[in-house]
Order: sequence, then C-alpha cells, then structure tokens
Amino acid sequence: MQSQTTGKGVLALGELLWDMLPSGKLLGGAPANYCFRLRQLGIPALMVSRIGNDLLGNELQNALTELNFDLSLLQRDSESPSGTVDVKLTSDGNPSFTINPNVAYDNLEWSQDLERAAQNASFICFGTLAQRTETSRSTIYKILDTATQATKFLDINLRRNCYDKDTIQRSLELTNILKLNQSEVDMVASLIGIETTEPQAFSEVLMRKFNINTILITLGEKGVLAVDNSVGSVTVPGIPISVVDTIGSGDAFSAGFTYKFLGGASLQDCCQFGNITGAMHATYAGGMPIIPNDAVTQFIMQSQRSEAVA
Repeated sequence: MQSQTTGKGVLALGELLWDMLPSGKLLGGAPANYCFRLRQLGIPALMVSRIGNDLLGNELQNALTELNFDLSLLQRDSESPSGTVDVKLTSDGNPSFTINPNVAYDNLEWSQDLERAAQNASFICFGTLAQRTETSRSTIYKILDTATQATKFLDINLRRNCYDKDTIQRSLELTNILKLNQSEVDMVASLIGIETTEPQAFSEVLMRKFNINTILITLGEKGVLAVDNSVGSVTVPGIPISVVDTIGSGDAFSAGFTYKFLGGASLQDCCQFGNITGAMHATYAGGMPIIPNDAVTQFIMQSQRSEAVA
C-alpha cells in the first residue's frame, strides 16, 4: 500500500475539455481536474491529452498556462475540435453530462515524448472516457504497458455510451488501485458478471479476479470504503458540507488520496485526506477552483472538530 516517491513522473491521461455550464464555460475533464488539484498540492503532475488547433483550444492552453500547468505533453489537433461537455446541474448541485464525440482527445497519438514520460513515470492516473476510440485507447495502453515502474490508478468514471465490457476488463487488468462510486459498482458488477454489489464483497471478488491491490469506493455523504489486499478494509465517514456543485469532487478525492499515497501515508490517512479534499472541492464551483492554503487549513480544523464532537 505505501509509497515513498516524491511525485516526480506522475501522469494524468485522458480528456481535457471545456464544461459548458448554463453560467458559462469552465475548465474540465476528470484527469485534468485531478492533475490540477495535485499540482495545487505541490505534486508536479503532467497532463497527457490533446486539444484542437482552434479558438477553444487556444483558450484552454492560455488558461492552463495561467494555472501553471506543464504543457510539454499536451498535443494539438488540426483536424478535430477541442473537447466540450454540455453540463446541467440539478437543484442539489449534481451534474448531468452530454459528452460531445469526435474531438481532439479522441485522437491521442503515441510519440517519443510519451514513451520517455512513460518510462520515467512513477504513478499514472487514467479513466475510461478517453478510451472510447481505438486511437486514444491504443495510446493509453501503450503508455501503461511501457510504464513498468509506475503504480496505475484507475478512476473509472463511467460515462453513458463511452465504455464497453472489453474496455472495462482491460482497464481492470492494467490497474493497481481502482476508484469508483456505488453506481459504478453496480454497472461494473453487471457488465463482468459479479453477483454481489455489496461494496466489501464486490471489492474482494474483483481484487481476486483482476489482481488489484486496492479498491476505493466513494459513498458520497457516507464517506469512503477502502479494501486493500495487505491492509484489509478501512472506512472513513463523510464530512457534512454545503454543496455548491459536485463537478470534480471525485477527482479531488483521487488527487488527495494520491498526494498522501506518494508520501507513504497509511491507507486510513490517504482516505481521510482524499475525503477532505473532495468535500472541500464541492464547496466551490467547477472542476478546477483555486482553493487558498489558509482555507484548506481552516476546513481541516473544522472537520477535525466535527469528528471530535461526533
């Protein structure tokens, strides 16, 4: 479970896009949100994606530059437009997505730069959305296969019409740490023939079937369950908050977990910090809010006081 790496060679693979909300467009894409939050935490993660050689692509590049992203592994595409997602929010802040097809991140190309980055990688986060086309799927698998020294973290992020059984099975075969939510537990169980969706039992079956080291199941306000093949199971309660929106909250959890994992923290501490990061993120709007360090410190202190009272 434990790692002592410095954060050098952390890669986030997949979609980088604009979330088109009723209030305007915001930077988004699950791996991009994850990469941003890790960089805010001081881990020099690199984003591996592709954007269009268009106005939206120029705006993406400029916005990422302002946020101090390292763009050395960001590809430009002259044939396909930059990715966009039409987002609607329910009254309680939960998003529904219409993910537009045939965009630049569907055409991620293998290159010598990616080969070098994969060879030097210590930790890689990937999902399923950017695997919806053969081109990007093949490139992602090449990166994962080349990264023989890296821990592979699958934040499964199942999006309607953007995955199939083969993609899920291959992704599970390649991963060391799997993160998913309860609805995704139900979908994965149905697709690959696991009879139980009870989180603990599901995790134990999946770990044996695919040789996964650790499974993280986020349960919203109920917190998180983690099952590890050496540590056993850990549960961390949720943190009561006033939700602004939940866009990117799961990505923030993954980033917080990764941050602690890279420092060699215990499974319990990794999950607790992931919970704090994800909960605090939901008190802001969009996938990449800038959260001041003093606000983080205050939020952690408030969370600890609430736990002590409980």
